[in-house]
Amino acid sequence: MPATIVVDAFWGDSGKGKVTAHLARRLDAALAVRAGVGTNAGASFTLDDGTLVKQRQLPTAWVNPRTKLAVGPGVLVNPSILADELERFGVADRTMIDPRCGIITADDLAEDVADPFLRGVVGTSGSGVGPARARYVNRKAQQVRELTEFAGLCGDVAVEANTRSAAGEVVLIESAQGTQLSLSLSFEYPCTTVKNCTSAAAIDDVGLSWRQVGDVVLVVKALPTRVGEGPLPHEMTHEEAVRRGIAEYGVNTGRPRRKAARIDAELLRYATMVNGPTQIALTFTDHIDPAVKGVRDPGGLTAEVRRVIDEVEQITDCPVTMIDTGPLLNDMIDL
Repeated sequence: MPATIVVDAFWGDSGKGKVTAHLARRLDAALAVRAGVGTNAGASFTLDDGTLVKQRQLPTAWVNPRTKLAVGPGVLVNPSILADELERFGVADRTMIDPRCGIITADDLAEDVADPFLRGVVGTSGSGVGPARARYVNRKAQQVRELTEFAGLCGDVAVEANTRSAAGEVVLIESAQGTQLSLSLSFEYPCTTVKNCTSAAAIDDVGLSWRQVGDVVLVVKALPTRVGEGPLPHEMTHEEAVRRGIAEYGVNTGRPRRKAARIDAELLRYATMVNGPTQIALTFTDHIDPAVKGVRDPGGLTAEVRRVIDEVEQITDCPVTMIDTGPLLNDMIDL
């Protein structure tokens, strides 16, 4: 079975991690690979026992015990965050880190938060990825292969992903952040991340052949959000989000997420054009209608949610195949 790429239509925080975890269990994925910049983007979801899970380095597919995990060679690694997640999730025996991954150092973290331009104009998360990426591009960065503590985890992720996909195994590629934050595709520069966040970028982060791509899942957040600086069309006030009980806060920084009152059709068309999705995952639908919170059957979807489904399908000319209805991992509907 060709690989499936999970990518965000807007500015991130859309539930890509939850969608990937859901697919890993539903499809019993053989391999899940983390793409993206690095640990500047976090994923969170709540297990059915109420445990809130937050992570920044490994694929969320660890929830399926039969899925092997990997971090692609294009992803920056923070050694302390990686070590924490390996221990917290107990997955060291099924994790592969590409030895070519660049390292985020303490100096990168310090430089990121000290830079007034990054802090005040760009709105950096302070995770060190900008300085680390710059060193990597200038060929001055350390790589994972130089760290003895991860020697037993190192392997060629490009070979692993292409080989398994070509053999018909289920491979998931989990992207990070969102299309509208792409360094060279966004019209909002410099309020972007440090490289592109599209399906093509995810392929590159992993070293996956385009011939091995079968599906692209575009994750569309029902009420898009943005953390940091830059424009957000149809933005509601934070006070309004609090009043409606739909306020959100960043996984990494705890900063309030700026929230839009609706999807911007023009930006969604652009995201569709550059990502080429084969299916759509519509997330946070309980934020447009609280009546669907926790619903796990299509029959429980309300007229308002169905209206948004129809709108998204008309804009993207692509079927909505997954509906996220609440914070729990199992609050998902497959259509």
